Amino acid sequence: MGLIIPPTDPRQIERALDDSLLRFVDNTVIVNPRFFKKIYEGYGFAASHRFTGVASGSSIDMYFENLSDSGRTVYIVAVEVTALAQCYIDVYRNNTISSPGTPITPLNLNLGSSNASVAHVEYGGSYSYGTLAKDTLCPGGSKKEAVGGHAEIGESAVIPLGYNFLVHVTNASANSTDIAVEILWWEE
Repeated sequence: MGLIIPPTDPRQIERALDDSLLRFVDNTVIVNPRFFKKIYEGYGFAASHRFTGVASGSSIDMYFENLSDSGRTVYIVAVEVTALAQCYIDVYRNNTISSPGTPITPLNLNLGSSNASVAHVEYGGSYSYGTLAKDTLCPGGSKKEAVGGHAEIGESAVIPLGYNFLVHVTNASANSTDIAVEILWWEE
């Protein structure tokens, strides 16, 4: 047997590496390999709620907090809002719960894992809004094109212990509508 000397040229190293770790069995590329790894480890989560019959001009709130004694940092992957009509979306950070709402139990995205999330998620409470972090909209339709819309709110975010954010969605259409909010994250 001879001595194997690993390549030192970066191009040779790149060619030598197998990218199969970044692909599913059918060879499609894993878009967010770190999130997928956290799901596999049992630390990827989702929470969602559908609000039906939201009147014109009315708003809904979904609150997300990484509790101060959680022992983990939360990494937000996506916050998605889907509505059947045009809506205004505001995201606030550092909010205060005046009156608690209905808790949402986060779903572990690895169905074989019994790990529970450390996040507190709720809707329908009374809140004192903190600092406006983002304002955007979810497009709606009109007449025969009234198909609603979907908005992904911003980029990934890191939620340290004791921090929170709130998604506030206002129905900007002339009629009542249905609105859904989903949050995807992993914990470490």
